[in-house]
Amino acid sequence: MDEPGLDVGPESAPQLLADRLTRRLTETGGEAMVAKPFGWLRGRGLVRRPSCSDRRCDDGIRLDTGESCESCANVLHIHRARRAQMRADIDRELPGLADGERRRILERRRRERVATQAENFARDQEQVRVERARREAARAEAAEQTEHARRVAAAAEAVRQALACEDCGRGRVAGLCEACSYRRRTETLTVETGLLAATWAAVLDDRDDIDAVIAGVRASLEADIKHAQREFLESVEPGELDTDPVGAASVLAFVALQTVEAALSDYRSNALERLGRTAEAEAEARRVFRTEQNRRWFRHNPKGADAIAAATKAADTARERTVEYLLTTRLEQLREQTVVRTEQVPAARWTGRLHELAARLLDTDTAGEVIA
Repeated sequence: MDEPGLDVGPESAPQLLADRLTRRLTETGGEAMVAKPFGWLRGRGLVRRPSCSDRRCDDGIRLDTGESCESCANVLHIHRARRAQMRADIDRELPGLADGERRRILERRRRERVATQAENFARDQEQVRVERARREAARAEAAEQTEHARRVAAAAEAVRQALACEDCGRGRVAGLCEACSYRRRTETLTVETGLLAATWAAVLDDRDDIDAVIAGVRASLEADIKHAQREFLESVEPGELDTDPVGAASVLAFVALQTVEAALSDYRSNALERLGRTAEAEAEARRVFRTEQNRRWFRHNPKGADAIAAATKAADTARERTVEYLLTTRLEQLREQTVVRTEQVPAARWTGRLHELAARLLDTDTAGEVIA
């Protein structure tokens, strides 16, 4: 009796079952009319018989309250209203009929109505079945497409994993080995560091001056990288790198990348500081300082401490904003010039540098030179 949605607790189950058995015995005609008690209990006596769609209904009685089911009353009212409407329609269409003929026509129309409702129900059920089959077919097709896409992606990934490194030619590294990936990133950041230095140290329309600044930064970074790699090689046990030359190359390339990343942060801070002392930044700071100092709430005492503090804060903010703008615009200008020069000299593929790679020494005494 403790079914979900019935709002009936286990403590009321015995009384509800007793009432149900009493009603069912009365319908049967008493205990004497029950020939097979066990079969009667399972098939009729204990079975809940809802008279409507409400789960709390049992023979038109609410299981939770014991009162008459309102839903059943509504259903009965609707049936009675339809029956009355059918009688009215017959009286209007066929006036003067005898009672017996009138009942026969009423019953025939009721049967026709029930048959129509059954046909509509069957049609609705068929539509539900078709829609369910359509959804299942769509799900199956989607699953098949997903599986196909997965297989295609797996095959493409397998092909990619089989590619040799574009830079060093090492096989089956998905087109780029770990060490060369670090080297590429290091090269990109080296160029970016040089551009940061050129934003304040070079004449932006003089390519030779820009190249000289970038070359100087590159030389400084290469020296820092060699120093960092030398310190790493000195920190490991002798012969430790011989067991895994590929891993050693990756580690040293990563050391180089970390060195350049640290330098990039320092160069950026330096560039911001230098650009903060340019004429553009100074002029914008002075303009904002005067504007803030002359606001109406400071006009009575523009030289006071509050006015000076507010104007100084606004000027510093304006200077920072101007410095960021100068850095962004100058970097964009320098990158455009760098891209133009890079496009004029196409990069050589690794297959064209095999003779150079083959000439490299692989003994541990020159590991630093090889990896760098």
